[in-house]
Amino acid sequence: MGTERSKGHGLFSVTGHVVNPGQFEAPFGITMRELIELAGGMRPGHELKFWVPGGSSTPIFGPEELDVPLDYESVIGAGSLLGTRALQVFDDTVSVVRVVSRWTEFYQHESCGKCTPCREGTYWMRQIMTRLEAGQGQPGDVEKLEDIASNISGRSFCALGDAAATPIASGIKRFRSEFEAGYTTPAAELFPPAASSIVNSQAQSGR
Repeated sequence: MGTERSKGHGLFSVTGHVVNPGQFEAPFGITMRELIELAGGMRPGHELKFWVPGGSSTPIFGPEELDVPLDYESVIGAGSLLGTRALQVFDDTVSVVRVVSRWTEFYQHESCGKCTPCREGTYWMRQIMTRLEAGQGQPGDVEKLEDIASNISGRSFCALGDAAATPIASGIKRFRSEFEAGYTTPAAELFPPAASSIVNSQAQSGR
């Protein structure tokens, strides 16, 4: 089981906008397309927008990476990391800005404050993300986020700094226009949170 360099199998945690989220034991090399099928597919009436293969600290993937084999070497080759195999799935109702903002809040809260790049960088990234999510971004905020993230990566004492910078950098790379929309329009207006609520959709389906 597995691939030539990633032997055996592992647990893949699939959460988010799939019909039946859960833990799946599968050989390394399985694809996200296959895992989504095992999880019952995407929510009815919606399409995949983006996903992360190894939790919030790994670079974002899109539909074009659905067939990347989920082994360590292939995922790295495609530009991300398999990490903890915590695969989070987001459909077309979701604001990337809102998701990255929540992740940034988490990393800023978790920063121990020991090193300057992470302590100051996560603080300022959180302030800017809050502005963009509220539609109150200032000219140059997106470029400032890119600059701060690049100054955290590889410069913190531990991996939390890199983890905080990753969703910012990869989110802007793939969805720059959504971040720039935060100069004038709240994320909640572009993507109403109620539409992406998993709790409501599960309640309506009787789960």
